[in-house]
Amino acid sequence: MEDLLKVLKESGRLSIPELRDSLHMSEAMIYARLECYEKLGYVRRMTDTGGNCGGSCGSCKGCGTKRLPVKPSVYWVMGDKAQ
Repeated sequence: MEDLLKVLKESGRLSIPELRDSLHMSEAMIYARLECYEKLGYVRRMTDTGGNCGGSCGSCKGCGTKRLPVKPSVYWVMGDKAQ
């Protein structure tokens, strides 16, 4: 198994900067590989805004704004095919 998938599987969920630090690869290279693995079903992207907001303003009727007060954090986890 490639190092990127191995590190992700061992850690559970990691951001691109965390993967960069673990793998000593550029963020661009990691992102490109994650995009490919996501299409194949090996990983999936999760968004965390640090609160109850799911980050999907289009489906929310709560705050009335189209902008989040904080930038959501994006994490990557293992997908269904990798389990």
